[in-house]
Amino acid sequence: CDRRIAMSLMRLPPVNPGGDGWAAFVGTCTHVGLAEMFMWADAGSGRYSTEERLTFPSEHVPGGTTDLIDRQLWYVGDHKVMGTWSLDKLKSEGPSPGYRVQGHTYAMGARLKGYPVEDVVIIGWPRERSSLDALYVWTEPYNPDLAREAIDRVDRIAAEVTESGGVIRKSPYDLPIDNSDCKFCKWHLPNGKSEGGACNGKR
Repeated sequence: CDRRIAMSLMRLPPVNPGGDGWAAFVGTCTHVGLAEMFMWADAGSGRYSTEERLTFPSEHVPGGTTDLIDRQLWYVGDHKVMGTWSLDKLKSEGPSPGYRVQGHTYAMGARLKGYPVEDVVIIGWPRERSSLDALYVWTEPYNPDLAREAIDRVDRIAAEVTESGGVIRKSPYDLPIDNSDCKFCKWHLPNGKSEGGACNGKR
């Protein structure tokens, strides 16, 4: 969502607490446990790198942390701890545009760091199941154009809303929205007015 990116770049205060945070807590703890598990599986072989810091060629997207790099199969892996509905959607429709772009951007960062990454992998871990039978892995070849387009988009939006010195040039509410994922947006305020850092998800 262009508006969401603009609000993030402008560092507007969030207005959507996002519920009790239990799903995020479970996801964070699972990421920590998975990092430990893959380093145990690595056993000093050098195959896996976890939670590796990457940099990107952008002032506004300077870097990020990738969940997993497999130095044998040469993929960048992104862990997603998913409920049943999200996992079923990943299986039937593939990842959301945001997840897909995120994966390819991480792959770009890994390439810039010297890793010959060939594929992007999104690993859907079943949060609501009692076993890993429902684990699902989606993958596709690394596409640098997707990463470059995503970074160019952020840079374009940054140029639209700010001038040199950080002077506000354009309101984020003048930018188009994508209301397909408002529930998890930090600035979404249902039935609220589109002002003061709040967005009601509508034009």
